[in-house]
Amino acid sequence: MTRRILLALAVLLGLGVALRYFSLDLLRAPIERALGRGLGREVEVGTVHLNLLGAPGFTLEDVTIHEDPRAGVEPFAYVESLNASVRWLSLLRRHLDFTSLSLGGDGTTINVVKTDAGPWNFQFLLNDAGRNASVPAIKMRKGRVNFKFGDTKSVFYFNRADLDVAPAGGGAVELRFGGEPSRTDRAAQNFGNFFVDGVWTTGPGSRLNLNVDLERSSLDEVSRLIDPRGFGLHGIVALQAQLSGAPSQVQVSGQLQVDDVHRWDLLPQGGGWRMPFKGGLDLRADKLELASVEQPAGSPLAFDFKLEDFLSAPRWEADARLNQVPLAALLEVARHMGAPFPETLTAEGGVSGSVSYTQQGGLGGRVELRDASVTLPDSEPLRAASAAFTIVDGSALLEKSTVEIGASTDPKKQSAEVEAAYTLKSPRELDLKITTRGLNIADMRSFGVAAIPLLDQTRQGIWRGWARFQSGKWSGEYELQNARIPVDGLADPLRVQSAFVKLDGSRVIVNGLRAKAGAVAFTGEYRWEPDAVRPHKFHIAIAETDAAELERLLAPALVRERGFLARTLRLDAAPVPEWLKMRRADGTISIETLNVGETKAHLDQARLLWDATLVRLVGITAHADQESATGDLEINLEGNAPRYLFNGKVQDVPYKGGRLDLEGTFEAQGEGLQLLESAHAEGELHGRAVAFAPDAEFRTATACFEMQGSRWKLSGVDVVVGTEAYSGTGASQADGKLLLELARGSHQVRYSGPMFALAP
Repeated sequence: MTRRILLALAVLLGLGVALRYFSLDLLRAPIERALGRGLGREVEVGTVHLNLLGAPGFTLEDVTIHEDPRAGVEPFAYVESLNASVRWLSLLRRHLDFTSLSLGGDGTTINVVKTDAGPWNFQFLLNDAGRNASVPAIKMRKGRVNFKFGDTKSVFYFNRADLDVAPAGGGAVELRFGGEPSRTDRAAQNFGNFFVDGVWTTGPGSRLNLNVDLERSSLDEVSRLIDPRGFGLHGIVALQAQLSGAPSQVQVSGQLQVDDVHRWDLLPQGGGWRMPFKGGLDLRADKLELASVEQPAGSPLAFDFKLEDFLSAPRWEADARLNQVPLAALLEVARHMGAPFPETLTAEGGVSGSVSYTQQGGLGGRVELRDASVTLPDSEPLRAASAAFTIVDGSALLEKSTVEIGASTDPKKQSAEVEAAYTLKSPRELDLKITTRGLNIADMRSFGVAAIPLLDQTRQGIWRGWARFQSGKWSGEYELQNARIPVDGLADPLRVQSAFVKLDGSRVIVNGLRAKAGAVAFTGEYRWEPDAVRPHKFHIAIAETDAAELERLLAPALVRERGFLARTLRLDAAPVPEWLKMRRADGTISIETLNVGETKAHLDQARLLWDATLVRLVGITAHADQESATGDLEINLEGNAPRYLFNGKVQDVPYKGGRLDLEGTFEAQGEGLQLLESAHAEGELHGRAVAFAPDAEFRTATACFEMQGSRWKLSGVDVVVGTEAYSGTGASQADGKLLLELARGSHQVRYSGPMFALAP
């Protein structure tokens, strides 16, 4: 008996398997009509197989479920394989009905359409399911759900979607749905599943009661479902919500949870950010409005969110209300959104106000900082009791605010008024204005911006006035006081007692300059003209100084030190420093009194042209008592010691009771005694009333001269003694005397006298 039963079961099993692969095309038409009645729309079936395994019914392949005419012409669904379970009692009435339809296969797709009249096509199906008890339950596994608006297909869809729709009696339909949100214009997406389950009651009083869950998903990917551009925020987001009410007036409540958004855990909730919300959903108008639920006093954040056409062309806007949100937390978020704040920047304080965002207008709103402090490494903190930001037209505007520099307990802390504008969109630009009645220059580092011209060269001092940073350049007007500025080529830093500075882009203009370098005090003007051949422009007037102090002060520019070994072995010159290679200057110098030993000289004026290692003083005019000098001086700085070349004229030099005029060139190299040893000169001299020797007083004298070190040679000598004229030559002797050999016709004379016995 047992064997017979097993044999019968085996036969039935074999028959079931065989019939599953046996096409029953003669049943196609009645099955299509039965499916059409149950689904309320035309159905086309490709191949029909009888299915005796499991729930008896049919396996249908290549099924097309056409659309309700009210929703368009594209089919509602393409089904690769559909298992239809037969309602056997309907066969007794000779009327084929189905209890359930199971849609499967990788190519199964459902098109969800919003009609021009407002309702969705699935609402037609649900209404039929609620009214007609013969409507079959529908299941889909691992399919795809597309969205359409009229004839336009949305980029939004669900992948690997599971769907269960089953009549529940009394006009109600049970719904279960799960799938992965996706966009056709995005790849490599990282979403958790989106789940919906609940009951939809159809009919005149249509109502739904659904639970919605979004598993933990990438915050960046979820944000791109709303706006393809995203917001650059990375983290984890999850959602739980309840939906209830009529399709056009669905009440929404739930909770949004965000974790690991780059230290948003600094917010006082601890661990993450959980925000309960409520709002409304209008499925006919494709519109969603949400708002955070009122929380206990002291809650740091509240929001409102509106979204329209969320499945076709999302248009959205959001409003956030901040209540003493930690500035440090917002700083971290701003960094991650692309704001160029240094990682080493620290901040304290709270932010309150409101901020809105729309796709068309971007950010907008106004927030206020309270008890704020911002600190850069190795800088004094910037503190503001109150500072307000207005966000409009893509820019964040800092309203004029008083900022203190230094610790709050420091009685010497200083202050400045600051106002700024920062462009939030690319290209990002900063417009910053600082106004102060007296601010330590060293504290400018606290602002973290490009250094103000001239101030960036200043190690210490006070400045008062205003400066503005805009389009990558500074402008402004300020006074500089008690400043120390190191200058390449000077032995001592420049000490500026006061100066008035005007900035115009990359140009710097300094007027009313009163300063000292070493013991040399001077006044003048200075300009920096970056586009000029010689960018440094200046005028310097020195009241009084010593030649020795000038030589000491200029020694780093004139002499390049070498080590003992280099000097001993007479190695090549030390390399030219970079600052000297780059030095280009054009200016004028005057010295009212220049003390050279016991002599008081006066440099009336000279133009200085400095081109790297070549320094020229042209148009020199100078005098000392009755004597004067004019000409050009060239200083070559290529070697370890300077080379001097003077070409000019010296007049009314006192010499042995008379006066001499000398014109020609003078060359020398080195410093101190080296100058005398290397000196070489040649030119012409003219003398008047020169008592050369006791027996020789020259009424006039002319000669060509050549000097090498301490030795002199005279040629073409013409002198007048009394009424007689003599000609000849002269040369210095080993004893230091000058010997003149003169002749008048056949009459020859010799005169000898000290070379440098100068007379007043």
